[in-house]
Amino acid sequence: MAQIADRVYRNAKVYSIALDGTETHAEALAIVDGKFAYVGDEAGVAAWIGDATEVIDCNGHSVIPGLGDAHLHNAQATVKFGTCSFGDIVPDPKMDTPEGVLRQIQEKLKAYADEHRDDPVIRGFGWDRAWFGGGLQGIVRPFTRHDVDAVIPDKPVVLISFCGHLAMLNTKALEAAGVTRESDDMNGLIVREADGNPSGYISEPVAFRPIMFRIPGYEYSPREHHECLKKAFDVLNGSGYTLLCDCQQTELPYEILSEMAKNGEFTVRLSGVHNVNDATREADLEQAIANRTKYDVDDLFTVNTVKYFADGSLSMIEPYAESSVNHTPGTREPILWDEAHMMESMALANKEGFNIHTHAMGSYAIRKVIDCYENAQKLYPNPWIRNIIAHCTFIAPEDRVRMGRSHIIASNQPGWFSDTPVSQPVMVADWGVDVVKQTYPSKSLIDNGVICAYGSDFPVSPAYGVAGIQVAMTRKFCKLDATYELYKDVPASKPEECVSLKEALQAHTIHVAYQAHLENITGSIEVGKSAELVVLDSDIESTPADQIQDINVLETVFKGKTVYRKA
Repeated sequence: MAQIADRVYRNAKVYSIALDGTETHAEALAIVDGKFAYVGDEAGVAAWIGDATEVIDCNGHSVIPGLGDAHLHNAQATVKFGTCSFGDIVPDPKMDTPEGVLRQIQEKLKAYADEHRDDPVIRGFGWDRAWFGGGLQGIVRPFTRHDVDAVIPDKPVVLISFCGHLAMLNTKALEAAGVTRESDDMNGLIVREADGNPSGYISEPVAFRPIMFRIPGYEYSPREHHECLKKAFDVLNGSGYTLLCDCQQTELPYEILSEMAKNGEFTVRLSGVHNVNDATREADLEQAIANRTKYDVDDLFTVNTVKYFADGSLSMIEPYAESSVNHTPGTREPILWDEAHMMESMALANKEGFNIHTHAMGSYAIRKVIDCYENAQKLYPNPWIRNIIAHCTFIAPEDRVRMGRSHIIASNQPGWFSDTPVSQPVMVADWGVDVVKQTYPSKSLIDNGVICAYGSDFPVSPAYGVAGIQVAMTRKFCKLDATYELYKDVPASKPEECVSLKEALQAHTIHVAYQAHLENITGSIEVGKSAELVVLDSDIESTPADQIQDINVLETVFKGKTVYRKA
Protein backbone atom coordinates (compact mmCIF):
# COMPACT_ATOMS: atom_id res chain seq x y z
CA MET A 1 0.00 0.00 0.00
CA ALA A 2 1.33 3.39 -0.98
CA GLN A 3 2.27 5.87 1.73
CA ILE A 4 0.13 8.99 1.94
CA ALA A 5 1.92 11.85 0.16
CA ASP A 6 2.48 15.30 1.58
CA ARG A 7 1.91 16.77 -1.85
CA VAL A 8 0.74 15.50 -5.26
CA TYR A 9 1.05 17.17 -8.66
CA ARG A 10 -1.45 15.76 -11.15
CA ASN A 11 -2.79 16.51 -14.64
CA ALA A 12 0.78 17.48 -15.54
CA LYS A 13 3.20 16.96 -18.38
CA VAL A 14 6.26 15.90 -16.39
CA TYR A 15 9.43 16.10 -18.49
CA SER A 16 12.85 15.22 -17.11
CA ILE A 17 16.14 13.85 -18.46
CA ALA A 18 18.45 11.55 -16.55
CA LEU A 19 22.23 11.73 -16.71
CA ASP A 20 22.36 8.89 -19.25
CA GLY A 21 19.87 10.72 -21.48
CA THR A 22 16.82 8.67 -20.54
CA GLU A 23 13.69 10.82 -20.79
CA THR A 24 10.88 10.69 -18.27
CA HIS A 25 7.37 11.57 -19.43
CA ALA A 26 4.69 11.32 -16.77
CA GLU A 27 1.29 12.67 -15.77
CA ALA A 28 1.68 12.94 -12.03
CA LEU A 29 4.08 12.76 -9.12
CA ALA A 30 3.93 12.42 -5.35
CA ILE A 31 6.23 13.93 -2.73
CA VAL A 32 6.86 12.41 0.71
CA ASP A 33 9.23 13.97 3.25
CA GLY A 34 10.77 16.24 0.64
CA LYS A 35 11.52 13.51 -1.89
CA PHE A 36 9.89 12.17 -5.02
CA ALA A 37 8.01 9.04 -3.99
CA TYR A 38 6.05 8.40 -7.18
CA VAL A 39 6.41 9.47 -10.80
CA GLY A 40 3.88 7.99 -13.19
CA ASP A 41 0.35 8.12 -14.51
CA GLU A 42 -2.87 9.58 -13.11
CA ALA A 43 -4.26 6.22 -12.08
CA GLY A 44 -1.21 5.32 -10.04
CA VAL A 45 -1.00 8.58 -8.13
CA ALA A 46 -4.51 8.17 -6.69
CA ALA A 47 -3.22 5.72 -4.06
CA TRP A 48 -0.91 8.40 -2.67
CA ILE A 49 -3.67 10.90 -1.95
CA GLY A 50 -5.11 11.15 1.56
CA ASP A 51 -7.09 13.69 3.54
CA ALA A 52 -3.96 15.68 4.44
CA THR A 53 -2.39 15.56 0.97
CA GLU A 54 -2.05 18.86 -0.86
CA VAL A 55 -3.13 18.21 -4.44
CA ILE A 56 -2.03 20.60 -7.18
CA ASP A 57 -3.75 20.45 -10.57
CA CYS A 58 -1.22 21.48 -13.23
CA ASN A 59 -3.89 21.93 -15.93
CA GLY A 60 -1.88 20.01 -18.50
CA HIS A 61 1.17 22.24 -18.12
CA SER A 62 4.81 21.18 -17.89
CA VAL A 63 6.58 20.17 -14.71
CA ILE A 64 10.35 20.10 -15.14
CA PRO A 65 13.23 19.61 -12.68
CA GLY A 66 14.45 22.62 -10.73
CA LEU A 67 16.94 24.49 -12.91
CA GLY A 68 20.64 24.69 -12.18
CA ASP A 69 23.08 27.50 -12.89
CA ALA A 70 26.55 26.13 -13.58
CA HIS A 71 28.39 29.45 -13.31
CA LEU A 72 27.26 32.55 -11.46
CA HIS A 73 28.52 35.03 -8.86
CA ASN A 74 25.94 34.56 -6.15
CA ALA A 75 28.39 35.57 -3.40
CA GLN A 76 28.74 38.96 -5.09
CA ALA A 77 25.04 39.73 -4.98
CA THR A 78 25.87 43.15 -3.55
CA VAL A 79 27.25 44.10 -6.97
CA LYS A 80 23.80 43.52 -8.44
CA PHE A 81 21.59 44.87 -5.68
CA GLY A 82 23.76 47.35 -3.79
CA THR A 83 25.30 49.60 -6.43
CA CYS A 84 24.59 52.26 -9.02
CA SER A 85 23.53 50.20 -12.04
CA PHE A 86 24.29 51.02 -15.66
CA GLY A 87 22.48 47.92 -16.90
CA ASP A 88 19.68 49.87 -18.55
CA ILE A 89 22.07 51.86 -20.76
CA VAL A 90 21.50 50.28 -24.16
CA PRO A 91 23.34 52.21 -26.87
CA ASP A 92 22.61 51.69 -30.56
CA PRO A 93 25.99 50.88 -32.17
CA LYS A 94 24.94 52.64 -35.38
CA MET A 95 23.60 55.80 -33.74
CA ASP A 96 25.19 56.39 -30.34
CA THR A 97 28.67 57.61 -29.45
CA PRO A 98 31.02 57.03 -26.50
CA GLU A 99 30.48 60.64 -25.42
CA GLY A 100 26.72 60.15 -25.35
CA VAL A 101 27.03 56.98 -23.29
CA LEU A 102 29.49 58.69 -20.95
CA ARG A 103 26.93 61.43 -20.28
CA GLN A 104 24.39 58.75 -19.30
CA ILE A 105 26.91 57.15 -16.93
CA GLN A 106 27.69 60.52 -15.38
CA GLU A 107 24.02 61.42 -14.95
CA LYS A 108 23.29 58.12 -13.22
CA LEU A 109 26.34 58.47 -10.99
CA LYS A 110 25.41 61.99 -9.97
CA ALA A 111 21.82 61.01 -9.13
CA TYR A 112 22.98 57.94 -7.18
CA ALA A 113 25.58 59.92 -5.23
CA ASP A 114 22.98 62.53 -4.33
CA GLU A 115 20.72 59.77 -2.95
CA HIS A 116 23.59 58.12 -1.05
CA ARG A 117 25.33 61.13 0.46
CA ASP A 118 26.27 59.19 3.61
CA ASP A 119 28.02 56.38 1.72
CA PRO A 120 31.80 56.66 2.18
CA VAL A 121 32.35 55.06 -1.25
CA ILE A 122 30.15 55.19 -4.35
CA ARG A 123 30.01 51.81 -6.06
CA GLY A 124 28.71 51.12 -9.57
CA PHE A 125 28.30 48.17 -11.90
CA GLY A 126 27.50 47.49 -15.53
CA TRP A 127 29.55 49.63 -17.93
CA ASP A 128 30.91 47.96 -21.06
CA ARG A 129 34.44 48.34 -22.41
CA ALA A 130 33.06 47.96 -25.95
CA TRP A 131 31.28 51.32 -25.56
CA PHE A 132 34.68 53.02 -25.49
CA GLY A 133 36.73 50.61 -27.59
CA GLY A 134 35.16 50.99 -31.02
CA GLY A 135 31.79 49.28 -30.58
CA LEU A 136 29.85 52.49 -31.20
CA GLN A 137 30.28 53.75 -34.75
CA GLY A 138 33.89 52.54 -34.63
CA ILE A 139 34.83 55.41 -32.30
CA VAL A 140 37.59 54.74 -29.76
CA ARG A 141 37.43 57.08 -26.79
CA PRO A 142 39.14 55.90 -23.57
CA PHE A 143 37.14 55.94 -20.32
CA THR A 144 39.30 57.29 -17.45
CA ARG A 145 39.23 58.47 -13.85
CA HIS A 146 38.86 62.05 -15.06
CA ASP A 147 35.42 61.23 -16.50
CA VAL A 148 34.31 60.09 -13.05
CA ASP A 149 36.05 62.97 -11.26
CA ALA A 150 33.99 65.36 -13.38
CA VAL A 151 30.85 64.42 -11.43
CA ILE A 152 32.22 63.00 -8.14
CA PRO A 153 35.58 64.59 -7.30
CA ASP A 154 35.31 64.50 -3.50
CA LYS A 155 34.87 60.83 -2.52
CA PRO A 156 36.08 57.43 -3.78
CA VAL A 157 34.18 55.87 -6.68
CA VAL A 158 34.64 52.26 -7.87
CA LEU A 159 32.83 51.16 -11.03
CA ILE A 160 32.94 47.48 -12.07
CA SER A 161 32.32 46.62 -15.72
CA PHE A 162 29.39 44.38 -16.62
CA CYS A 163 31.78 41.50 -17.39
CA GLY A 164 33.41 41.77 -13.97
CA HIS A 165 36.93 41.91 -15.44
CA LEU A 166 37.50 45.67 -15.37
CA ALA A 167 37.28 48.39 -12.76
CA MET A 168 37.33 52.16 -13.07
CA LEU A 169 38.51 54.05 -9.99
CA ASN A 170 38.36 57.80 -9.71
CA THR A 171 41.25 59.84 -8.34
CA LYS A 172 39.99 59.77 -4.74
CA ALA A 173 39.66 55.98 -4.87
CA LEU A 174 43.19 55.56 -6.20
CA GLU A 175 44.50 57.88 -3.49
CA ALA A 176 42.56 56.05 -0.75
CA ALA A 177 43.98 52.72 -1.96
CA GLY A 178 47.51 54.07 -2.22
CA VAL A 179 47.83 53.54 -5.97
CA THR A 180 50.35 56.01 -7.43
CA ARG A 181 52.67 56.32 -10.41
CA GLU A 182 55.27 54.41 -8.37
CA SER A 183 52.96 51.43 -7.79
CA ASP A 184 53.63 48.12 -9.53
CA ASP A 185 51.48 48.02 -12.67
CA MET A 186 51.11 44.21 -12.37
CA ASN A 187 52.25 43.52 -15.94
CA GLY A 188 50.02 46.20 -17.37
CA LEU A 189 46.82 45.32 -15.49
CA ILE A 190 46.94 48.78 -13.89
CA VAL A 191 46.73 51.01 -16.96
CA ARG A 192 48.75 54.21 -16.94
CA GLU A 193 48.39 57.59 -18.60
CA ALA A 194 51.13 59.02 -20.82
CA ASP A 195 52.73 60.75 -17.83
CA GLY A 196 52.90 57.52 -15.83
CA ASN A 197 50.01 58.24 -13.49
CA PRO A 198 47.31 55.55 -13.13
CA SER A 199 44.37 56.15 -15.48
CA GLY A 200 41.92 54.55 -13.07
CA TYR A 201 41.38 51.65 -15.48
CA ILE A 202 42.39 48.33 -13.87
CA SER A 203 42.00 44.91 -15.48
CA GLU A 204 41.16 41.62 -13.78
CA PRO A 205 39.94 40.86 -10.25
CA VAL A 206 43.39 39.62 -9.23
CA ALA A 207 44.58 43.23 -9.59
CA PHE A 208 41.62 45.38 -8.65
CA ARG A 209 40.00 43.42 -5.81
CA PRO A 210 42.90 43.86 -3.34
CA ILE A 211 43.01 47.54 -4.31
CA MET A 212 39.28 48.07 -3.76
CA PHE A 213 39.36 46.50 -0.34
CA ARG A 214 42.12 48.87 0.75
CA ILE A 215 39.68 51.76 0.33
CA PRO A 216 38.15 52.59 3.74
CA GLY A 217 34.41 51.93 3.66
CA TYR A 218 34.40 49.91 0.44
CA GLU A 219 33.44 46.57 2.02
CA TYR A 220 29.74 45.99 2.52
CA SER A 221 28.42 45.31 6.00
CA PRO A 222 27.27 41.81 7.02
CA ARG A 223 23.69 43.09 7.00
CA GLU A 224 24.06 44.42 3.44
CA HIS A 225 25.53 41.11 2.28
CA HIS A 226 22.76 39.13 3.96
CA GLU A 227 20.00 41.24 2.45
CA CYS A 228 21.47 41.03 -1.05
CA LEU A 229 22.14 37.29 -0.82
CA LYS A 230 18.56 36.68 0.26
CA LYS A 231 17.31 38.87 -2.58
CA ALA A 232 19.43 36.89 -5.04
CA PHE A 233 17.87 33.64 -3.82
CA ASP A 234 14.40 35.13 -4.27
CA VAL A 235 15.15 36.35 -7.80
CA LEU A 236 16.71 33.03 -8.83
CA ASN A 237 13.88 30.98 -7.30
CA GLY A 238 11.47 33.13 -9.29
CA SER A 239 13.25 32.05 -12.46
CA GLY A 240 13.04 28.38 -11.50
CA TYR A 241 16.53 27.83 -10.05
CA THR A 242 17.16 25.43 -7.18
CA LEU A 243 20.88 24.64 -7.72
CA LEU A 244 23.66 27.21 -8.05
CA CYS A 245 27.39 26.90 -8.71
CA ASP A 246 29.11 29.98 -7.34
CA CYS A 247 32.40 30.70 -9.07
CA GLN A 248 34.31 33.27 -7.01
CA GLN A 249 34.76 33.13 -3.28
CA THR A 250 34.58 36.26 -1.18
CA GLU A 251 35.28 35.42 2.44
CA LEU A 252 32.61 37.41 4.27
CA PRO A 253 29.73 36.39 1.96
CA TYR A 254 30.80 32.73 2.22
CA GLU A 255 30.72 32.98 6.01
CA ILE A 256 27.26 34.54 5.82
CA LEU A 257 26.05 31.91 3.33
CA SER A 258 27.25 29.16 5.64
CA GLU A 259 25.29 30.68 8.52
CA MET A 260 22.23 31.07 6.31
CA ALA A 261 22.42 27.38 5.40
CA LYS A 262 22.68 26.40 9.08
CA ASN A 263 19.75 28.68 9.96
CA GLY A 264 17.38 27.20 7.38
CA GLU A 265 17.49 30.24 5.06
CA PHE A 266 18.62 28.34 1.95
CA THR A 267 16.06 27.90 -0.82
CA VAL A 268 18.66 26.42 -3.19
CA ARG A 269 21.67 24.14 -3.05
CA LEU A 270 24.93 25.99 -3.55
CA SER A 271 28.32 24.75 -4.69
CA GLY A 272 31.26 27.09 -4.12
CA VAL A 273 34.96 27.50 -4.89
CA HIS A 274 38.30 28.40 -3.35
CA ASN A 275 40.27 30.98 -5.36
CA VAL A 276 43.81 30.33 -6.64
CA ASN A 277 45.89 33.07 -8.32
CA ASP A 278 49.39 32.79 -9.78
CA ALA A 279 51.17 35.28 -7.52
CA THR A 280 49.85 33.60 -4.36
CA ARG A 281 49.29 30.09 -5.73
CA GLU A 282 51.05 28.12 -2.99
CA ALA A 283 49.39 30.02 -0.15
CA ASP A 284 46.01 29.92 -1.94
CA LEU A 285 46.13 26.15 -2.34
CA GLU A 286 47.27 25.70 1.25
CA GLN A 287 44.33 27.84 2.37
CA ALA A 288 41.94 25.84 0.19
CA ILE A 289 43.17 22.61 1.82
CA ALA A 290 42.91 24.10 5.32
CA ASN A 291 39.40 25.44 4.60
CA ARG A 292 38.24 22.41 2.61
CA THR A 293 35.11 21.92 4.72
CA LYS A 294 35.02 25.25 6.57
CA TYR A 295 31.82 26.45 4.91
CA ASP A 296 30.13 23.12 4.17
CA VAL A 297 26.63 22.51 5.50
CA ASP A 298 25.33 19.04 4.61
CA ASP A 299 24.54 18.99 0.87
CA LEU A 300 23.18 22.55 0.96
CA PHE A 301 26.49 24.37 0.72
CA THR A 302 29.64 22.55 -0.39
CA VAL A 303 33.00 23.98 -1.45
CA ASN A 304 35.00 21.23 -3.17
CA THR A 305 36.34 23.14 -6.18
CA VAL A 306 39.20 25.58 -6.84
CA LYS A 307 38.82 28.49 -9.27
CA TYR A 308 41.46 29.73 -11.70
CA PHE A 309 41.40 32.60 -14.21
CA ALA A 310 43.37 31.59 -17.32
CA ASP A 311 42.51 34.77 -19.19
CA GLY A 312 40.26 37.78 -18.82
CA SER A 313 40.49 39.46 -22.14
CA LEU A 314 40.59 36.84 -24.87
CA SER A 315 43.91 35.03 -25.17
CA MET A 316 43.70 33.65 -28.69
CA ILE A 317 45.76 31.29 -30.82
CA GLU A 318 45.48 33.85 -33.60
CA PRO A 319 47.50 37.06 -33.10
CA TYR A 320 45.81 40.45 -33.31
CA ALA A 321 45.11 41.43 -36.91
CA GLU A 322 46.46 44.47 -38.71
CA SER A 323 42.98 46.01 -38.40
CA SER A 324 42.99 45.91 -34.58
CA VAL A 325 42.42 49.37 -33.08
CA ASN A 326 42.93 48.49 -29.42
CA HIS A 327 45.96 46.19 -29.61
CA THR A 328 49.32 45.88 -31.33
CA PRO A 329 48.97 43.81 -34.50
CA GLY A 330 50.88 40.54 -34.47
CA THR A 331 50.80 40.21 -30.67
CA ARG A 332 48.60 37.95 -28.56
CA GLU A 333 46.91 38.62 -25.24
CA PRO A 334 48.91 36.65 -22.64
CA ILE A 335 47.21 34.33 -20.22
CA LEU A 336 47.07 35.45 -16.59
CA TRP A 337 49.35 32.66 -15.37
CA ASP A 338 52.91 31.65 -16.01
CA GLU A 339 52.23 28.49 -18.02
CA ALA A 340 54.57 26.29 -15.98
CA HIS A 341 53.04 27.58 -12.75
CA MET A 342 49.52 26.80 -13.99
CA MET A 343 50.50 23.28 -15.05
CA GLU A 344 52.06 22.56 -11.66
CA SER A 345 49.33 24.19 -9.58
CA MET A 346 46.45 22.46 -11.34
CA ALA A 347 48.15 19.09 -10.96
CA LEU A 348 48.55 19.70 -7.22
CA ALA A 349 44.89 20.77 -6.97
CA ASN A 350 43.73 17.52 -8.56
CA LYS A 351 46.16 15.56 -6.38
CA GLU A 352 44.43 17.09 -3.35
CA GLY A 353 41.05 15.96 -4.69
CA PHE A 354 39.70 19.33 -5.82
CA ASN A 355 37.74 19.88 -8.98
CA ILE A 356 39.06 22.82 -11.01
CA HIS A 357 36.77 25.49 -12.46
CA THR A 358 38.72 27.70 -14.86
CA HIS A 359 37.63 30.88 -16.58
CA ALA A 360 38.96 30.58 -20.13
CA MET A 361 37.49 32.40 -23.12
CA GLY A 362 40.18 32.59 -25.80
CA SER A 363 41.28 29.60 -27.87
CA TYR A 364 44.89 29.77 -26.63
CA ALA A 365 43.85 29.97 -22.97
CA ILE A 366 41.46 27.04 -23.43
CA ARG A 367 44.14 24.94 -25.12
CA LYS A 368 46.56 25.59 -22.27
CA VAL A 369 43.91 24.70 -19.66
CA ILE A 370 43.14 21.43 -21.46
CA ASP A 371 46.88 20.68 -21.44
CA CYS A 372 46.93 21.26 -17.67
CA TYR A 373 43.84 19.15 -17.00
CA GLU A 374 45.14 16.26 -19.08
CA ASN A 375 48.51 16.45 -17.35
CA ALA A 376 46.90 16.50 -13.90
CA GLN A 377 44.81 13.43 -14.63
CA LYS A 378 47.80 11.63 -16.12
CA LEU A 379 49.84 12.29 -12.99
CA TYR A 380 47.04 11.77 -10.48
CA PRO A 381 44.19 9.83 -12.13
CA ASN A 382 41.00 10.27 -10.17
CA PRO A 383 37.57 9.47 -11.68
CA TRP A 384 35.88 11.57 -8.97
CA ILE A 385 37.44 14.79 -10.33
CA ARG A 386 35.17 16.89 -12.56
CA ASN A 387 37.16 19.69 -14.13
CA ILE A 388 35.32 22.56 -15.79
CA ILE A 389 36.11 25.23 -18.37
CA ALA A 390 33.80 28.21 -18.03
CA HIS A 391 32.62 30.34 -20.96
CA CYS A 392 34.39 28.52 -23.83
CA THR A 393 34.05 31.49 -26.17
CA PHE A 394 36.52 30.31 -28.82
CA ILE A 395 37.52 26.63 -28.99
CA ALA A 396 39.54 25.21 -31.85
CA PRO A 397 37.74 22.20 -33.38
CA GLU A 398 40.50 19.80 -32.34
CA ASP A 399 40.22 21.03 -28.75
CA ARG A 400 36.48 20.30 -28.72
CA VAL A 401 37.44 16.69 -29.41
CA ARG A 402 40.01 16.78 -26.59
CA MET A 403 37.46 18.13 -24.11
CA GLY A 404 35.14 15.21 -24.81
CA ARG A 405 37.90 12.64 -24.71
CA SER A 406 39.25 14.01 -21.41
CA HIS A 407 35.81 14.32 -19.78
CA ILE A 408 36.11 18.09 -19.28
CA ILE A 409 32.83 19.86 -18.52
CA ALA A 410 31.95 22.96 -20.58
CA SER A 411 30.12 25.59 -18.54
CA ASN A 412 28.46 27.61 -21.33
CA GLN A 413 26.31 30.74 -21.03
CA PRO A 414 23.30 30.54 -23.42
CA GLY A 415 22.63 34.24 -22.89
CA TRP A 416 25.82 34.91 -24.84
CA PHE A 417 25.08 32.60 -27.78
CA SER A 418 23.40 35.35 -29.81
CA ASP A 419 25.45 37.78 -31.90
CA THR A 420 26.55 40.95 -30.08
CA PRO A 421 26.41 43.92 -32.48
CA VAL A 422 28.32 46.18 -30.07
CA SER A 423 31.30 43.94 -29.31
CA GLN A 424 31.35 41.99 -32.57
CA PRO A 425 32.90 44.80 -34.69
CA VAL A 426 35.66 45.13 -32.09
CA MET A 427 36.36 41.39 -32.20
CA VAL A 428 36.27 41.34 -36.00
CA ALA A 429 38.83 44.15 -36.07
CA ASP A 430 41.00 42.19 -33.62
CA TRP A 431 40.94 38.76 -35.31
CA GLY A 432 38.96 38.87 -38.52
CA VAL A 433 35.48 37.68 -39.40
CA ASP A 434 36.46 34.02 -39.97
CA VAL A 435 37.67 33.68 -36.38
CA VAL A 436 34.72 35.54 -34.87
CA LYS A 437 32.28 33.24 -36.67
CA GLN A 438 33.43 30.47 -34.32
CA THR A 439 32.19 32.05 -31.08
CA TYR A 440 30.38 30.06 -28.40
CA PRO A 441 30.09 26.56 -29.80
CA SER A 442 27.62 24.29 -28.03
CA LYS A 443 26.14 21.63 -30.31
CA SER A 444 29.58 20.70 -31.63
CA LEU A 445 30.81 20.25 -28.05
CA ILE A 446 27.88 17.96 -27.25
CA ASP A 447 28.46 16.00 -30.45
CA ASN A 448 32.06 15.46 -29.33
CA GLY A 449 30.90 13.94 -26.05
CA VAL A 450 31.36 17.03 -23.88
CA ILE A 451 28.98 17.44 -20.96
CA CYS A 452 27.66 20.98 -21.28
CA ALA A 453 26.33 22.54 -18.08
CA TYR A 454 24.66 25.88 -18.74
CA GLY A 455 25.03 28.93 -16.52
CA SER A 456 24.13 32.61 -16.62
CA ASP A 457 27.19 34.34 -15.09
CA PHE A 458 24.64 36.31 -13.04
CA PRO A 459 24.83 39.22 -12.33
CA VAL A 460 26.95 39.76 -15.48
CA SER A 461 23.87 38.61 -17.39
CA PRO A 462 20.31 38.04 -16.23
CA ALA A 463 19.41 34.64 -14.82
CA TYR A 464 17.58 33.60 -17.96
CA GLY A 465 15.89 30.53 -16.52
CA VAL A 466 13.48 28.97 -19.01
CA ALA A 467 14.33 31.67 -21.57
CA GLY A 468 17.88 30.31 -21.57
CA ILE A 469 16.49 27.12 -23.06
CA GLN A 470 15.10 29.17 -25.94
CA VAL A 471 18.39 30.99 -26.59
CA ALA A 472 20.30 27.69 -26.61
CA MET A 473 17.81 26.36 -29.16
CA THR A 474 17.64 29.47 -31.37
CA ARG A 475 20.84 31.49 -30.67
CA LYS A 476 18.81 34.69 -30.94
CA PHE A 477 18.17 37.47 -28.43
CA CYS A 478 15.35 36.95 -25.94
CA LYS A 479 13.14 39.43 -24.12
CA LEU A 480 15.13 39.21 -20.88
CA ASP A 481 18.09 40.80 -22.64
CA ALA A 482 18.14 44.58 -22.22
CA THR A 483 19.11 44.90 -25.89
CA TYR A 484 16.18 42.80 -27.15
CA GLU A 485 14.28 45.59 -28.91
CA LEU A 486 17.44 46.67 -30.74
CA TYR A 487 18.52 43.21 -31.82
CA LYS A 488 15.44 40.96 -31.88
CA ASP A 489 15.59 40.72 -35.67
CA VAL A 490 19.28 39.82 -35.84
CA PRO A 491 19.51 36.38 -37.53
CA ALA A 492 20.45 33.31 -35.52
CA SER A 493 24.12 33.25 -34.64
CA LYS A 494 25.73 30.07 -36.04
CA PRO A 495 22.48 28.08 -36.45
CA GLU A 496 24.48 24.88 -36.81
CA GLU A 497 25.30 25.23 -33.09
CA CYS A 498 21.64 25.29 -32.01
CA VAL A 499 20.71 22.47 -29.62
CA SER A 500 17.51 20.50 -29.10
CA LEU A 501 15.02 20.97 -26.28
CA LYS A 502 16.30 17.78 -24.68
CA GLU A 503 19.92 18.94 -24.84
CA ALA A 504 19.06 22.41 -23.53
CA LEU A 505 17.01 21.09 -20.60
CA GLN A 506 19.64 18.49 -19.74
CA ALA A 507 22.31 21.21 -19.68
CA HIS A 508 20.13 23.32 -17.37
CA THR A 509 19.36 20.50 -14.92
CA ILE A 510 21.11 17.15 -14.47
CA HIS A 511 24.40 18.31 -16.01
CA VAL A 512 24.66 21.13 -13.48
CA ALA A 513 23.99 18.60 -10.73
CA TYR A 514 26.72 16.38 -12.19
CA GLN A 515 29.18 19.29 -12.18
CA ALA A 516 28.44 19.80 -8.48
CA HIS A 517 28.62 16.06 -7.63
CA LEU A 518 24.91 16.16 -6.76
CA GLU A 519 23.48 14.06 -9.60
CA ASN A 520 22.34 11.36 -7.16
CA ILE A 521 20.46 13.94 -5.08
CA THR A 522 18.91 16.39 -7.52
CA GLY A 523 18.80 17.49 -11.16
CA SER A 524 16.07 15.17 -12.42
CA ILE A 525 12.61 13.98 -11.41
CA GLU A 526 13.25 10.44 -10.21
CA VAL A 527 11.87 8.45 -7.28
CA GLY A 528 14.14 8.84 -4.26
CA LYS A 529 15.64 12.16 -5.30
CA SER A 530 15.10 15.44 -3.51
CA ALA A 531 11.89 17.06 -4.74
CA GLU A 532 13.08 20.03 -6.79
CA LEU A 533 10.70 21.02 -9.56
CA VAL A 534 9.29 23.90 -11.57
CA VAL A 535 5.66 24.21 -12.65
CA LEU A 536 5.26 26.16 -15.89
CA ASP A 537 2.17 27.84 -17.33
CA SER A 538 2.50 26.06 -20.69
CA ASP A 539 3.55 22.80 -22.25
CA ILE A 540 7.20 23.42 -23.07
CA GLU A 541 7.41 20.36 -25.33
CA SER A 542 4.76 21.66 -27.72
CA THR A 543 5.77 25.34 -27.54
CA PRO A 544 7.65 26.64 -30.62
CA ALA A 545 11.28 27.32 -29.73
CA ASP A 546 10.98 31.06 -30.35
CA GLN A 547 8.05 31.32 -27.92
CA ILE A 548 9.59 29.54 -24.93
CA GLN A 549 10.63 32.96 -23.54
CA ASP A 550 6.92 33.69 -22.99
CA ILE A 551 6.49 30.71 -20.66
CA ASN A 552 6.13 31.76 -17.02
CA VAL A 553 7.24 29.96 -13.88
CA LEU A 554 4.16 29.39 -11.74
CA GLU A 555 5.88 27.61 -8.87
CA THR A 556 9.37 26.57 -7.80
CA VAL A 557 9.73 23.75 -5.26
CA PHE A 558 12.87 23.00 -3.24
CA LYS A 559 13.09 19.91 -1.02
CA GLY A 560 9.35 19.48 -1.37
CA LYS A 561 8.47 23.00 -0.26
CA THR A 562 7.31 25.94 -2.36
CA VAL A 563 9.98 28.65 -2.49
CA TYR A 564 8.31 30.70 -5.21
CA ARG A 565 4.72 30.98 -6.40
CA LYS A 566 3.58 33.45 -9.04
CA ALA A 567 1.02 35.85 -7.61
